This record gives sequence, C-alpha cells and structure tokens, in this order.
Amino acid sequence: MYDRYRIIDISQPISSRAACFPGDTPFSRRVTVSYQESSVINLTAITMSPHVGTHADAPVHVTGDMNDGVGMAASLPLEYYFGPAVVIDVSPLDELIKVEHVAAKLDNFADKPRRVLFKTSSLIRYEVFEEKYAYFSVDLIEEMASRNVIMMGIDTPSVDYIHSKTLDAHHALLKAEMCWLENLDLTQVEEGEYFLSALPLKFTEIEASPVRAVLLQSL
Repeated sequence: MYDRYRIIDISQPISSRAACFPGDTPFSRRVTVSYQESSVINLTAITMSPHVGTHADAPVHVTGDMNDGVGMAASLPLEYYFGPAVVIDVSPLDELIKVEHVAAKLDNFADKPRRVLFKTSSLIRYEVFEEKYAYFSVDLIEEMASRNVIMMGIDTPSVDYIHSKTLDAHHALLKAEMCWLENLDLTQVEEGEYFLSALPLKFTEIEASPVRAVLLQSL
C-alpha cells in the first residue's frame, strides 16, 4: 500500500538553532546519561516552548486558567488534524491574508475542503525569526467557518500579527470552534488536494503541542 502515495513532510525542524517567538523559550538539550560513560545508553532532557517548530495551539493558550486543566493540548480533537486537506498558495505574501486572496481558489475544488493550509512563502529560514509575515484576518476566518472549515494552517509563526495585543485571529478561531496549525513548511508543496496528518501529543498540562505534520499525496 505504501507505493500508492507520497509522504511530504511539512514540519519545521526543532533544534538549538531553531528560531522562536521573541521572548519565548528556545529548544535546548542536556545529556543526562551518555553511552560513553554508561556503556549502555544515551539519555537526554529537553527544555523548550511548545510553540517552537510546527505546532498546534490549544484554547488555554489565549484564554482560561493554566491551573484548572481545561483546554489543554490533550483536549484538542484529533479528527481535526487528520483527514482530507487542501493547500492554498498565496505566496509571496507577508501581510494580512484577506478573503479575496483565497475565495476564487477555494471555489476551484470539487469537494468542499474542511482543512485548509495556507502557503505564503517558497523559502523558510528556520534559524531566523521573520518579523514580517502573513497572518489571518478575522474576515478570512469567518469566511472559512461559513464554508464549514474546521482546520486552518499557516507556514508562519502565528495566525496573528507579531505585535498584536488582542490576538483577534486566535479568538476568532476559537469562537468558530476551529483548530489551527502554525509554523508549517509548505515550500515543497504545490497547491492542491492532500491528506493531512498532524496529531498533537497528549500533553495534559500545557497550552500547545509540537506535531509531526505530513501530507499524503496519491500517486
């Protein structure tokens, strides 16, 4: 069955060189047991924000109380991150994504897509935090919701503008009961229809989860 489709990795790499949002915690690794010393195994401990690399935000990222256990990454609905998806190419774009950027493209698909990923760039520099990037308008989110979209993804650090203090896109997505992915790598992906797998991990005490996002393309 594996010769029936191609797997396209759309995840950004995570390492000590990976850029993260200004003020957030970058990835770091500490070797706790080395094979050279133990002659048995290597073990490590890691420290990082769950927003480093490709990830899914949970509701508690922008609302609620981190101490009550509600809206954590483990509660995200897995079916939103697994299923048919389309990639919309609006590249190159480093500003607000509006309805007019995508409406005609969405109408070209025979089946109404429920998961929509937005390609805004053909080049991603993982080690550089790009302060100018594309992000979602509230009108776009409301349009996607009216089309019964349940998942939106983007290849930039956030669905909101870097200096936003209100995080309107995050809250609009929550209001529409949609999920979203950030920091995708769609540089090797053409506009079209795919099958998405980007399951968040079962973290019960944090506000986001790294994902290994892939697209399956029929051959």
